[in-house]
Amino acid sequence: MNYNLNDISAQQQKASTLQILKRLLLLIKEERRNLLFALAAILTNSTLNLLNPFIIGYTIDTYIVRKNYQGVLQYSGLLLVMAIVAFGASYTQTKVMGGVGQRMLFKLRNTIFNKLQELPVAFFNQNRAGDLISRINNDTDKINSFFSQSLMQFIGSIMTMTGAGIFLLFIHSAPHTTHASVV
Repeated sequence: MNYNLNDISAQQQKASTLQILKRLLLLIKEERRNLLFALAAILTNSTLNLLNPFIIGYTIDTYIVRKNYQGVLQYSGLLLVMAIVAFGASYTQTKVMGGVGQRMLFKLRNTIFNKLQELPVAFFNQNRAGDLISRINNDTDKINSFFSQSLMQFIGSIMTMTGAGIFLLFIHSAPHTTHASVV
């Protein structure tokens, strides 16, 4: 039997990608609550970041034009509170997803170790130990990076783009007197 990892055909690789994705999703099945919590934090952060220019525009149109500095100070305080909440949401999301990534990495490495224990000696004769260690470390670290950072950044970017589109449509369809009438 051929156990050489470098001889995997493109057909085998395509067929196994869906199976691998399903198996990875099983590894994070218990993390559903943490993933939803991180998603809520991303949604909060994206919403607050989208509201910033809207509130700044409202403040300029309503208070600065009329030289009402009390209103400017109130909305500046609101922007400060929003920035602090957005920072807290971003920190929470990073912390939660870092934990999810580390727990998944732990499970994945244990699964790989258990699988390596079951393999016959012929497998280790056909594959060098350095290649195995390198492949395991690189692949598991990439998966950890994906779940810890890339996935949530991607979701955050999609939410921000969608929210910006909604705001643009909302502002465009609003009466053209001033943007202050929108809020």
